[in-house]
Amino acid sequence: MFNSSLKNELNSFLELRKTIVGDGTYKHDMMTLALLDKFMLNQNYNYKYLSEELITSWQLTLAGKTKTIKEKIGTIRNFTKYLNSMGYSSFMPKQPIVKSDYIPYIYTDQEVAQIIHYADNLKVEYFNNDNLLTLIAIPVILRILYGCGTRLSETLSIKRKHINFSDNTILLVDTKFQKERLIPIHKSLADILEQYCETIGIINKEKSYLFPGHKDNTHLSKKCVQIWFKRILEKSNIDQQKTNSDRGACLHCFRHLFVLKSMQQLEKAGHSVDINDLILPTYLGHDCMIDTDKYMKFSGVQIPKTLEVFEDFTSNLLPNVEVHYEEE
Repeated sequence: MFNSSLKNELNSFLELRKTIVGDGTYKHDMMTLALLDKFMLNQNYNYKYLSEELITSWQLTLAGKTKTIKEKIGTIRNFTKYLNSMGYSSFMPKQPIVKSDYIPYIYTDQEVAQIIHYADNLKVEYFNNDNLLTLIAIPVILRILYGCGTRLSETLSIKRKHINFSDNTILLVDTKFQKERLIPIHKSLADILEQYCETIGIINKEKSYLFPGHKDNTHLSKKCVQIWFKRILEKSNIDQQKTNSDRGACLHCFRHLFVLKSMQQLEKAGHSVDINDLILPTYLGHDCMIDTDKYMKFSGVQIPKTLEVFEDFTSNLLPNVEVHYEEE
């Protein structure tokens, strides 16, 4: 399938990759190497190594999101290592830094009210106990996502024993990167959770999942919640369309909204927007504010006042530097 001067090496490299990576990675490597092979032919490149000039020129032809470009360059870096091991001294391109390209959908207060309204009034076409539990669970799940900024997987993994109604806290155990954490919740949410547990009969069942699945000892699946949420968004007339830079309305956007609302409340309470503040990163399960920073990317169309706060804060971070030069 390859026709350049490195066709034999490309084929042997792919054969090696086929034995150690999955089908998806293998197909990605094959497509990326095919692009390089075609570029070499178009450039009349006839050498048994990859030069810096060739790789640099090829990188300029790559388009798409930074993550996609990074993955393609990663494939070439692996192929370069292979060539070097074969004695063909080749240029190793640098791995680019991945930047977040998308802007999350920020629900307005009116949209949140609509979502909760339709969640509280869900109906099913046919009735059974499983559907009844799901209808009761969905509104509670959305309230936790909105009020706590938790990930959907973290929320679905909560068990009755993880909720402390005396201290108004939830212990998150099954989390991303295994970062167990204890989070405080509002008294109103704690009351709702207590009433919910009594309603479905798990108030004294410590080992029961908060949102039980259709099978014993399981919790609701992410797919099930996403399907119901899609119906809610349709009833709320909220656009779910995704673009290259816009994530579109989804459940994870509640996490972004939580960060935004938290920053607004901190600012309103007199706390400065401090990039060294550890309150939010700790609550969200991040190591530092840098990890939380990606959740602060939003459009200023819906939230102009908040955007002004950030602009005021950042305006004096960098000093003005006068550069003296002569015009040519």
